[in-house]
Amino acid sequence: MNHTNTVELNLPARLQSLSVLEACITALLGQELDLSDREARTFEVVLAVHETCTNIIEHAYRNFPGRVQLALTIFDQPRRLVVDIHDTGEPFDLSEVQPPNLDEAQTRGYGLFLIHHLMDEVNYQPERGNNRWRLVKRLE
Repeated sequence: MNHTNTVELNLPARLQSLSVLEACITALLGQELDLSDREARTFEVVLAVHETCTNIIEHAYRNFPGRVQLALTIFDQPRRLVVDIHDTGEPFDLSEVQPPNLDEAQTRGYGLFLIHHLMDEVNYQPERGNNRWRLVKRLE
């Protein structure tokens, strides 16, 4: 693997922790030279990772406290940001999640839809006590 920059975080599974995560993503992408449309790409990654972690906090850890481990890695070839997220909460079946009806207003249920539309690759591997997400955003 050709890592140029990796940041690892181990955060309490609380919504208040997400501001730390946002600051790390913003700083990491801020160091990338010649990143086109930096503000939009940073916003997209922050929103997708925030939604993923919010789902983990509210659903995987709904019945007990836990932690969320993240590794944010910038790769050179091809140039991309890979966000690996690990939790030990309750898994879920991604195929059972219905996409939101965009023709009707609703206050919840947009998270997975947004994650898939904001990132270039999304992979979820559920396993009891060992859930893993991988979100990839191309930077070229």
